[in-house]
Amino acid sequence: MSSVFFSYTTTQEKEYLNKLFEERRWFKSEKFDAFLPKNKDSIEKEVINKNDPLSKKIIWLRKEWKKIERDYFKVVKKFQHAKFSSRYKCHVSRFDPEGKYTRPDMLFVRLRNKQDKKRIIETIGHELLHLICADFFEFNRLGYAGREGMIDALILQSNLSKLFPRYEKQSIGKVRPKLLKIILG
Repeated sequence: MSSVFFSYTTTQEKEYLNKLFEERRWFKSEKFDAFLPKNKDSIEKEVINKNDPLSKKIIWLRKEWKKIERDYFKVVKKFQHAKFSSRYKCHVSRFDPEGKYTRPDMLFVRLRNKQDKKRIIETIGHELLHLICADFFEFNRLGYAGREGMIDALILQSNLSKLFPRYEKQSIGKVRPKLLKIILG
């Protein structure tokens, strides 16, 4: 069965923040909230000088995710056209949008404030679905709104809704009902 491995390294954080700075215009054009350092020159200082170490938060996150991991993958294994890695890497950050992914098996989640802490398990589930369904979505030429809508629908119309009872649908999503029916079988 698949599993998620959580980590934080300053090297990974710096690389990630540099990449996010390259995508800054997209965040603004999509009106997408993202916590970033004020400028690219302050990345080093922000990463090193944080007084709030993530190590205790990652231990907490690992325990919380493990509570649902088996049930999560049990539900998702039933989806048609899903492709799995045996292990997913999750970089925990203080910056970025709430969640992000990079194929084939990397996800990024933000754990910065109380709101992030309340939603982080849902965010992990959401970003994992992007990775698991990426090939099918690409084959069917889904754009950003289509992918987000399908992920929301997969969570809300499957047994994942029992694992994420407070999951909120995003306003930007567009669902393709025929594709949703294919995935849900």
